[in-house]
Amino acid sequence: MECESENNESEQDELSRVKKRLRELETVFEYCHDGISIVDSNGKIVSSNPAMQRLLKIAAEDYVGKNVSDLVKEGTFDNSVSTKVISTGRPVTILQEASSGTRCLTRGVPVFNEEGRLELVLVNSYDVTELYALRESLRQSQKLAGAYQAELTDMRVAQMQKEDIVVRSKKMLDILDLARRLAAVDTTVLLVGESGTGKEVVATLLHRASPRRSEKPYIKLNCGAIPRDLLEAELFGYDHGAFTGAAREGRPGLFELADGGSIFLDEIGELPFDLQVKLLRILQEREFSRIGGSRVVKVDVRIIAASNKNLAELVDAGRFRKDLYYRLNVVPIEVPPLRDRKEDIVALAQHYVRHFNRKYGFEKVLSAELIDAMECYAWPGNVRELVNLVERMAVTSRGNILGSEEFPMDISVPKNCQVNQEFIIKGESIQEIVGETEKQVIYDALQKNRNTALAAKSLGISRATLARKMRKYGIGRR
Repeated sequence: MECESENNESEQDELSRVKKRLRELETVFEYCHDGISIVDSNGKIVSSNPAMQRLLKIAAEDYVGKNVSDLVKEGTFDNSVSTKVISTGRPVTILQEASSGTRCLTRGVPVFNEEGRLELVLVNSYDVTELYALRESLRQSQKLAGAYQAELTDMRVAQMQKEDIVVRSKKMLDILDLARRLAAVDTTVLLVGESGTGKEVVATLLHRASPRRSEKPYIKLNCGAIPRDLLEAELFGYDHGAFTGAAREGRPGLFELADGGSIFLDEIGELPFDLQVKLLRILQEREFSRIGGSRVVKVDVRIIAASNKNLAELVDAGRFRKDLYYRLNVVPIEVPPLRDRKEDIVALAQHYVRHFNRKYGFEKVLSAELIDAMECYAWPGNVRELVNLVERMAVTSRGNILGSEEFPMDISVPKNCQVNQEFIIKGESIQEIVGETEKQVIYDALQKNRNTALAAKSLGISRATLARKMRKYGIGRR
C-alpha cells in the first residue's frame, strides 16, 4: 500500500509539472509579441495567438479552422509559408503581406511525429511593416536627392552653355551630351582634334558638370607652351634645394594645386618622354614625388588630356609611351573641325559679333552674303580663326552691316557655293527665332537698297513701319 501511495504521489507531481509547463507555454503563446500559428499536415490552422490576430487584423474565428490555401484564395494573405513547408518538409522563410496591409517576415518550421511523419507546422510571423516604410522612405529620399543633384547639374550645364558654349550642330550636341554623362564618373578622357576646334570647352564642361569636382580647383596647362626645364617643376613642384634658385620653402606643382579637382593637359603629345613616366604613375597610383624630394605626395585629381596630333602615330614613332597612351585613351572624344559642322558657323559668328558689339560699343550685324561666304570657307584654324576674323571685320568695317566685301582678300572662298541654311536650334523660343529672322531680313534689305525708302519698298512695308522695326532691333541707319 505504501508503495502504491508513493507511485500516486509521483504521478501527481509529474502531472503538476506538466500542467505548470503547459501554463508557461500557454502564457508565452498568449503574450508573445510575434504572431504564432499552428497548422496541421493538411494545411488547416489549428490554433493562433492574439498577436497573429492583430497582425492580420481579423478575429480568430474568421481563419482558425480554415485551410491556408483557401485563405490565400480569399486574399487574407498573399502566400502561405505552411504550404511550402508541407510540400518540402523543410523550414521555409518568406515575406508575407496580409489583406490589412501588414507586411510580415514569416518562418514555418515542420514538426514530425515519432514515425517521422509531418504532423504540424509551427508558423512565426514578425511585423516588418515599419521597416518596409522606412526602406521606402529612404528610397524616396535617395531618389529625390538624385533628382536634385541631376537638376543642379542641368543648371550648371545650362549656365555653361549660356555663357561659354555656342553650338547648333548635332555632332557637337552629341559630344556635349557625352561629356555631361562622363562628368559624373572619374574615368580618364582624351580629347582629340585639330587645333582650335574647342577641345578646351569640352574639358571645361567635364569639370563644371561634375557633381564631385565642380567646386574644386580646375587647372589648365599647355604642355607645348612651357620649356622642358620648367615643365617638370610646374607639374610636380619641387622641394627646398632641388636646384639653384629654388624657393627656400619649395613649391607645390599643379597636380597638388588641383587636388580634389581636375587638370586639363593640352597638347599632351608634347610632354617629354621622361615626364610621361611620372604622369603614368599619377594615373596608376595617384601619387608622385616632388623634384628633389623623397616624400610621396598623394593626390585625388581627374586628368583630362587633349592632343591635336595622332598619339598612336607618336607611339609607333617611339615618341610617346604605349602604356601611357592606353591609360589616357580610356574614353576618346574626337572634336570635329568647324568645316564638318557648318551649322555652328552661323551661331558662332553671330555670338561673337554680339560679343564684340558689347566690348567695343558697336552695332554690327552680318549680312546674308557674308554668312554664305563664311559657311563656304574651310576654316583651317577652326573656331579660333573664326573669332579672330569676326573681330577683325568688326573693328575695320566702316558701316554697321558686315557684307561679303569685308571678307579678307587673303581668304579664298569657293565661287557659286551652295549653302544649306537649315540648322538645329537649341534653347531658343519660336519668338526669338522669328525675331532673329526678321532682323536679318531687314539688314539684308538695307544692305541691298542703301536707303530706308527703297528698303521699305522692297519689303512691302511703309517707311514708318521699317523705322519702328529698326528701333526695335537696334539697327542704325547707314
